[in-house]
Amino acid sequence: MTHPRTLLLQLPQPKLSIESDWETFYPNEKVILKCSINSNEWGYEWFKDGTQLSGNKEISFSGNTLTISSAKASHSGQYTCRGKHRERTPVTTRQAEALQLHIQDNTPKPDIRKDQWFDFFYTGEKVQLGCNMPGDGWEYDWYKGSKHLIRDPTFTINSASPSNTGDYHCTAKRGDFSVDSETLQVRVEEPPQPKLSTEFDWKTFYPSEKVILKCSINSNEWGYEWFRNRYPLPGNKEISFSGNTLSITSAKASHSGQYTCRGKHRERTLVTTRTTEALQLRVYDNTPKPDIRKDQQFDFFYTGEKVQLGCNMPGDGWEYDWYKGSKHLIRDPTFTINSASLSETGVYHCTAKRGDFSVNSETLQVRVEDPPKPKLSIESKWKTFYPNEKVILKCSINSNEWDYEWFRNRDQLSGDDDISFSGNTLSIRSAKASHSGQYTCRGKHLKRTPVTTRQAEALQLHIYDSTPKPDITKDQFDFFYTGEKVQLGCNMPGDGWEYDWYKGSKHLIRDPTFTIYSASLSETGVYHCTAKRGDFSVDSETLQVQVEDLPEAQVKSDWTEAFPGEKVTLQCVIPKSENWIYMWFIGSERIVPTDETSIKDNTLTLSVKSSHKGDWEYTCQAELKDRTVKTAKSESHSLRVHDGTPKPDIRKDQWFEPFYTGEKVQLVCNMSGERWTYAWYKGKKQTELPITGSTFTINSASPSNTSDYHCTAKRGDFSVDSETLQVRVEDLPEAQVKSDWTEAFPGEKVTLQCVIPKSENWIYMWFIGSERIVPTDVTSIKDNTLTLSVKSSHKGDWEYTCQAELKDRTVKTAKSESHSLTVHDDTPKPDIRKDQWFEPFYTGEKVQLVCNMSGERWTYAWYKGKKQTELPITGSTFTINSASPSNTSDYHCTAKRGDFSVDSETLQVRVEDLPEAQVKSDWTEAFPGEKVSLQCVIPKSENWIYMWFIGSERIVPTDVTSIKDNTLTLSVKSSHKGDWEYTCQAELKDRTVKTAKSESHSLTVHDGTPKPDIRKDQWFEPFYTGEKVQLVCNMSGERWTYAWYKGKKQTEPPITGSTFTINSASPSNTGDYHCTAKRGDFSVDSETLQVRVEDLPEAQVNSDWTEAFPGEKVSLQCVIPKSENWIYMWFKGSEEIVPTDETSIKDNTLTLSVKSSHKGDWEYTCQAELKDRTVKTAKSESHSLTVHEPPQPKLSIVSQWKKFYPNEKVTLKCSIDGDSKEWGHEWFKDGPRVSGNKDISFSGNTLTISSAKASHSGQYTCRGKHLKRTPVTTRQAEALQLHIHGK
Repeated sequence: MTHPRTLLLQLPQPKLSIESDWETFYPNEKVILKCSINSNEWGYEWFKDGTQLSGNKEISFSGNTLTISSAKASHSGQYTCRGKHRERTPVTTRQAEALQLHIQDNTPKPDIRKDQWFDFFYTGEKVQLGCNMPGDGWEYDWYKGSKHLIRDPTFTINSASPSNTGDYHCTAKRGDFSVDSETLQVRVEEPPQPKLSTEFDWKTFYPSEKVILKCSINSNEWGYEWFRNRYPLPGNKEISFSGNTLSITSAKASHSGQYTCRGKHRERTLVTTRTTEALQLRVYDNTPKPDIRKDQQFDFFYTGEKVQLGCNMPGDGWEYDWYKGSKHLIRDPTFTINSASLSETGVYHCTAKRGDFSVNSETLQVRVEDPPKPKLSIESKWKTFYPNEKVILKCSINSNEWDYEWFRNRDQLSGDDDISFSGNTLSIRSAKASHSGQYTCRGKHLKRTPVTTRQAEALQLHIYDSTPKPDITKDQFDFFYTGEKVQLGCNMPGDGWEYDWYKGSKHLIRDPTFTIYSASLSETGVYHCTAKRGDFSVDSETLQVQVEDLPEAQVKSDWTEAFPGEKVTLQCVIPKSENWIYMWFIGSERIVPTDETSIKDNTLTLSVKSSHKGDWEYTCQAELKDRTVKTAKSESHSLRVHDGTPKPDIRKDQWFEPFYTGEKVQLVCNMSGERWTYAWYKGKKQTELPITGSTFTINSASPSNTSDYHCTAKRGDFSVDSETLQVRVEDLPEAQVKSDWTEAFPGEKVTLQCVIPKSENWIYMWFIGSERIVPTDVTSIKDNTLTLSVKSSHKGDWEYTCQAELKDRTVKTAKSESHSLTVHDDTPKPDIRKDQWFEPFYTGEKVQLVCNMSGERWTYAWYKGKKQTELPITGSTFTINSASPSNTSDYHCTAKRGDFSVDSETLQVRVEDLPEAQVKSDWTEAFPGEKVSLQCVIPKSENWIYMWFIGSERIVPTDVTSIKDNTLTLSVKSSHKGDWEYTCQAELKDRTVKTAKSESHSLTVHDGTPKPDIRKDQWFEPFYTGEKVQLVCNMSGERWTYAWYKGKKQTEPPITGSTFTINSASPSNTGDYHCTAKRGDFSVDSETLQVRVEDLPEAQVNSDWTEAFPGEKVSLQCVIPKSENWIYMWFKGSEEIVPTDETSIKDNTLTLSVKSSHKGDWEYTCQAELKDRTVKTAKSESHSLTVHEPPQPKLSIVSQWKKFYPNEKVTLKCSIDGDSKEWGHEWFKDGPRVSGNKDISFSGNTLTISSAKASHSGQYTCRGKHLKRTPVTTRQAEALQLHIHGK
């Protein structure tokens, strides 16, 4: 039996594919997957991440395809499929190889960019925009505004115009999906219009002048191109370019024409501006001489006259230099001598200059002479006048061409009511003080009105301000005493005066002196005198004469009584302190000095004796020294003289009975009257003590000071004893402590008493050991009683003593014997604690304190702070439901039972306001792709939980936002564009405490990344070999690092700073450079920047001069192919040339004023250095110059004789190198140049006098003047003396 064979087929392997060229999709895109089996027997099952898929509104199946109509991020995952047999349903294929599908979270915008990031493009430039979207399969449409332009990744405008200005954007499309880019502004502008100007105010020039044209654009981005008559201008030895200027070093007629220029952008080389409006430049064929003239054609000028010379040259922009001979005077079109002097006589000429160009005028003769000097005289014999007199002055010049001007004190006078002029005289009709002064005069030319002579020698005229008053005098006393002689004097300056005297208006006498021989009070009054001369009189000032009665004398003294042995003094006082001589009287009898009586000045001294007993009257009188004046006697002064003496009064300062050891004892002694001194004595033996004052002091008494004391009063040589006074001193009594207390317990009150045998006003002090007890809350002292409130802290065995001090006296007992007291410590403190041991508590939290004392029946009191303010709480618990900083303090409780109470320890509670949260970050701006971190900082480092907010919305962690501890990290994307405010807040873990939100931190997110700014430190174009090149890269913002590239290769060694430096450049450094700015993982490239390095150009000397004569000006030019700001140096042989009066250097031109001393063959070289740059060319090749000495002419007479007669013909001949045709001739006679006239003519090298005269006699010479090189002349020929007879 045969069995049928079974055929086992291998199941097909499906293949999964995606119906697009990309596998990454953006939200809302359509996605189609296809599961392929080469058979139509199969249906299909789909799986995502291992789970079978079923259709829904977003996912559908059709045949072998799966379609996601609008993709989301949640659709991302691994997809696979398998076949399921349509008829044999249990049969399925293996799953296809998985396909990873990724759907982005969001859709980025396409990246739109300009090929060149210019702020604006110029017309004609190429503009290229690019559009790019991440991923594959994109097509790009371009729009200007809403108008569709093309479909291409790149949009190009080959030649831009202002109409291309606008907002552009692109749209990226694939399938049915599209997304728009941001807009990008393109701005197209016309290049700036340059302006062409000349550096001078003129446009017409003469041969050899320098011409500078300037092409101006308000930007340093442009180079310049130049045109003449529309043709481009190349540089040559005459025309050079530097920056925006064109220079013609030496103008020629061929340089005339229409000039224009245009700008050419330095970096965008295809960009040029429009051409400027044309400037017409004209250069003349030759140069005229300036016109020189005098303003007034006088044969001579007077000194002081104004001389004005004018110089004029056709054209604009001329400056004029004036010369007297060869000396330079001023630069001005007009040379003015405002006040000519003799030294101004001479030959003048002017030179017209503009720029480096100058032309000399012909010469002009000016002659100056002094005007004549006038003489001034007075028509009287005196020069000092009084008001109203007539005065006549005369001014004399020996010529009738002059009028006259008059001056007083240098000011010119004009006629008025008092002063008149007639011819050469000045008359003052009625003189006044104002007419005083120095008078002078001068002549004024009648025709040449500005011309005046010098002033005549001054004449001093003095007219008094007013008529002086006579001088009135008296003797030198302020007042006279009755009976004295009074003499007054009167004097008036000058001669011939008589004097009258008056008292008031009453005439007294006529005499220079008025005398009163014996004055009385009636002579007191006002006196004056009158001085008379002819009809003229004048009163003096008034003079007061005062006559007074004599003053009264007065006796002054403190002595009214005296004892035998004393000395008494009396003084005689006069109110007027003058030179008085004093006399003394007792009764009516004058006192004369004796051994008991002395007189010195105004003082009388008496030595008192008992025999003088009685009452006496003393008077005095005074007489003025050198004047016969004596006072009346004074009123009398009484003095009583005793024949016996009273005792001094003695007493104690304090009447203590007794004094105690150590106390101060003070005794006082007093005697009636003044000026007493004292002596002190102790005991019956009358021991004298070393004390002289009225007070005797024992500073620290002892029983040995107990005794009888007395004092003695002394005045001068006189003394008297007091009564005796007893002083008793005893030792201090002993103090004793009395108390029944020998032991105590905490809470008890113990009393001790201090007992003194003497019951006086004692103040009591207590001591524990050696330490004094001061009253406290546990210790009180009242009178002689000490009370102790016992505490456990007092535990121990203590010794108490006392001491007493007398009130109001510095008396203190010795300490008592000690009293013993034992204190026990068996009382515990209450236990105080916090419910929560937070340190600190924060505002609003609950605070609970508990107090506990072991045992029963205790009550409690609560206290706050050092002042122990009692709180209204009596229980064992004290609660603050919502704490604030004002609750911060020390707290304690007191446990009470009966009369006894005990305090707990103190417990500190600290409550603080919640700390402030603060956002800290260096990030203020960010670009897409960067990671930004912000920190929330709390001053207190505790277990905080941190929350972050953007605006008012709380931030939750996502794939672009993470929060770890106190740090928020943001992954920046372009979709985040905007200005955002971030805040944070913190909450304490396990406590209901939360801070306020922090102040906001601003962050600006850009939607695109700018390129770094790259620039050269110096915009030299080019750099020269050896120069320093420095490139700088800058990216807005902070914390950037940099990398540098030449071409595509990074510089070696690598440079990481913002500056790239080539210390010594060479042409190999020429290239395109760019930099890359990096921050974190983010980087961006700059534009490229071209650096060009060239070898230095060569200097070259250009000049047509190879030989020269003295007097010529030779110019050499140093030419550099590159027209830049070169500074030029010149060398003669190896020595550098410095400017002198013979050598000048201006720009690139060396000008030599050739002199005969320069004769020889010379080699000149030049070198140039760039201004403001350390760049110097090599020296040029040398240029040769030979300086010749002009030939020496020879002067001869064409006859065999040298003396001639009138009317003869005379011919002189000036010969130079065989009559060379290169030379003209100049002729001179007696120094000045000879010009032709009807008698003298010139022909070639001869001078002919057609008809000789005696005036033609003189020394003749000649010289050659080069016909082509006009400044060149020979030396003068040797002089020839020509003599023409007079007859």
